[in-house]
Amino acid sequence: MSRALDDRVREALKCGNHDEVYDRISAALAQRCDKLLEIEFLGQSYGLITHNSFMQEDNAIGLPKLRLIQAFIVARRKLNAHLSGEQTMSDQEVLEATAVILVMDAEHLTAANTRKRVLAKATAELLLQEKYFIDSILTSPLHRHTKSPNLWSHRRWLVDRFKALGLPTDVADDMRRVVFVSGERHPRNYYAWCHARYLVTTVGMDRDAMATTLEDCKKWCFRHHDDVSGWMFLMFLLDRTPTYAGDIIMQTLKLAESLQWCNESVWYFVRNLAMSKSKGGKLPEDFSRVLESLRKCADEEERRTLDKTAAWIETRSS
Repeated sequence: MSRALDDRVREALKCGNHDEVYDRISAALAQRCDKLLEIEFLGQSYGLITHNSFMQEDNAIGLPKLRLIQAFIVARRKLNAHLSGEQTMSDQEVLEATAVILVMDAEHLTAANTRKRVLAKATAELLLQEKYFIDSILTSPLHRHTKSPNLWSHRRWLVDRFKALGLPTDVADDMRRVVFVSGERHPRNYYAWCHARYLVTTVGMDRDAMATTLEDCKKWCFRHHDDVSGWMFLMFLLDRTPTYAGDIIMQTLKLAESLQWCNESVWYFVRNLAMSKSKGGKLPEDFSRVLESLRKCADEEERRTLDKTAAWIETRSS
């Protein structure tokens, strides 16, 4: 959402009941549905032609820019008064105000840190509610939020709190419902994939969960074959479970030939996996044939990628 305000929005902000809008939006963000909330910003003009604070259908919430700004003005005023000691707020009121602020500004460090202070002494139920809220905004179609270092850092802190209190974390489910979705919302999502590695190394998974995550990640990469971040996470997983490497590289080669994948992301993965310790440094039998077959139908840039792959393999093999 652009932070620029046009003249109509500026004029509309001079009137209206900001506190009422804040109450409605903060309540909407505090709800919990069967699925994660899917929050989306509506166009600038929407709030000018309706008195609704937001639109909702099932778990999907649409926030007009004007209404969100109105709520943000109140939330920021409340938080500043609380932090300065001018006004005392309950923990629930602090969470409501900071939720509005983080939806408006994903990088608001004061809001995130204030939530941490409240949650540091929270019960398991409140921590689960926080996880639901953070996961909702990390996976919503909000471009700044899905790749927000502040929000991913907050989620990491939350996972640490779960671990300290002995609360279970389903890593395979977190991958499927949060990391992979966020990676789809924002391609090459560095912070999402770093969090995925953190979950694997810090929380850990049993053999079944690892197999599930490997399969889910493989399917994700096949659906987003031009996203190198996904392929590198798949490589990260295969380094820990090398017995799956042979099957996955053969499936990747077969699909690359069928769909004529000549992009660098795929072949960077294929070449490194083919020559990795998990494969014993041995090329699959079909490797050279697939490479040559694709070269015949590739354009000039794609041929350069394939040629670089062949040259890299030859250098490492000699």
